[in-house]
Amino acid sequence: MEPVSRGARARRLLLVALVTAMPWLWFAVRETGGPLDTVAVGLPLVAIAAISLGAIAAIVSRRAWPLIAGASVLAVCAVAIGEPRFPRSIVLPDPAIRLVVANVWDENPTPDALPASMTGRNADVLVAVEMADDELYAALTESAVSQGLDTTVEQGRQAVWSRFPLRPLDELGLPSARVMRVGVDVPGAPFVLYVLHGLNPLRETSFDDQRRFTEGLLAATATERRPVVVAGDLNMSDRVASYRDISAALTDAMRAGATGSTTYVRGWWPWLLLRIDHVFVSPSWCAADPVTFAPAGSDHRGVEVAVGPCA
Repeated sequence: MEPVSRGARARRLLLVALVTAMPWLWFAVRETGGPLDTVAVGLPLVAIAAISLGAIAAIVSRRAWPLIAGASVLAVCAVAIGEPRFPRSIVLPDPAIRLVVANVWDENPTPDALPASMTGRNADVLVAVEMADDELYAALTESAVSQGLDTTVEQGRQAVWSRFPLRPLDELGLPSARVMRVGVDVPGAPFVLYVLHGLNPLRETSFDDQRRFTEGLLAATATERRPVVVAGDLNMSDRVASYRDISAALTDAMRAGATGSTTYVRGWWPWLLLRIDHVFVSPSWCAADPVTFAPAGSDHRGVEVAVGPCA
């Protein structure tokens, strides 16, 4: 075997450096959104494919660089998936207003079991989106009232129940089928609640349209004189550009001292680690004790967190 020349060794080292570094350009280009948001949603599958194909190519070629490239892609995916879930330090809210939110699924196979699974969580404010019909709303209302949540506002397939007075507000130009704006008159800590059920960018809209919707939402919240809570099924992965836009302006309450958890759990979708159900609060407010829970029969995990003015 002929000895490897210095030039050949240098070229191999350069190749290894390039295949290691290139995947990290993802963090420079991902802010363009659009098609790259589709890639962002699929990053868990990209990671599996990259390390598997890299290992196979390394074995077949008897060279290390395909495995190194695959490992680099795997590392990029791990950081991109993990970073928007990392816990944040917390300051406790005072008063602490317990918010319980869930997409209850309009094809829920066990609607009779749903109300108890929602209203038995000691909520101060309860939110449901994607209700199937008025019959479910009536059942949820009866169960909520039995738990002291005796004030309610309904709009289409979304509803809020509360221990505190509620006031329906206009949507400030946002689509009423997807946004419900409600004043919640908590003594000493009144706030404006935006209940959202965002369109699915994979089949109902596009990621570009989702970003434009997010821009409109943030423009609306910026006009509020009271603190804002944005909650619901946003159909927005925490890996897409729209999430970074909203989390730059508002605080992700579900990361307050805890790791953000996957919330869409139907079929094979858990493989994509989708966290699409969210609670955001104004920067002047804090959050604590976020958890997810299982609303009976739903294809989503519900989200639950205490929010309020920072103590």
